[in-house]
Amino acid sequence: MKEKPIRLEDNFEDVIGKAAAGLGLGEEALAGKSGLPVERARALLAGRLTSPADLEAVAGALGLRGDCLLELARQEWEPPLFDVEGLSVFTTPYPIPGYEEMTVNSYLVQDPDSPAAVAFDAGADASPMLREIGARSLEIRMVLLTHAHGDHVQDLERLVRETGSPPVWLNEQETLAGAEPFPAGRVFQAGSLRIQSRLTSGHSPGGTTYVIEGLGPPVAIVGDSLFCCSQGGARGAYAEALENNRREILSLPEETILCPGHGPLTTVGGEKRHNPFFPEFA
Repeated sequence: MKEKPIRLEDNFEDVIGKAAAGLGLGEEALAGKSGLPVERARALLAGRLTSPADLEAVAGALGLRGDCLLELARQEWEPPLFDVEGLSVFTTPYPIPGYEEMTVNSYLVQDPDSPAAVAFDAGADASPMLREIGARSLEIRMVLLTHAHGDHVQDLERLVRETGSPPVWLNEQETLAGAEPFPAGRVFQAGSLRIQSRLTSGHSPGGTTYVIEGLGPPVAIVGDSLFCCSQGGARGAYAEALENNRREILSLPEETILCPGHGPLTTVGGEKRHNPFFPEFA
């Protein structure tokens, strides 16, 4: 199913804010570390690009890749759209105060050789997924959760009820009523689909990436661990989040299609070239 355009989840100021929060730096500390006046550091945190040099200084202070941050600020790159047979993307609104345009992604993956299918998260509204399941007469074998944050499981109960009560699985580091725990590394099977789980904690204690074999191109459902040109907030586990993303996601083949919990799909290669959080790939 061809992906529809989805706007980037984070702007350049969101990346700066997440990195500063992860490192425990407030406005004054960020200004001091970057050598900028407080008002110019504050302007960048508010989304006002004072100058490329200021942005480079802040990037260096935060361990971010400056050229990627400037590229993001100038809106010079976005990932291509993907059309993967057997992979469907559902993007539903989840407005909260201060983030009125927020949306959340959920995914449906079908075995190419049978009606067997797997749902990944339920999102804010499972209606579009349920319509597709009905239209294609799919059999949902299981629901795999990337993590238990409310926007990803808001309509889980209805999704499960209306698909014959398949088992719901969640990494053992998190709990949710009705979900069965599993340890990192467990492999799930649905028809000819093989789904390997990888712990990518940081944004959440049990954040899980699911690497799918059997769709043709390699695909990984990454939840909020990684976004196109950004990553999920991880104020209390920033170093852990970065390390897990490097080891468990960016170590995958460059052509691997990454399916995040928010924002557009991307690839491992695309993130190595354009994500400010990973300067080592410059």
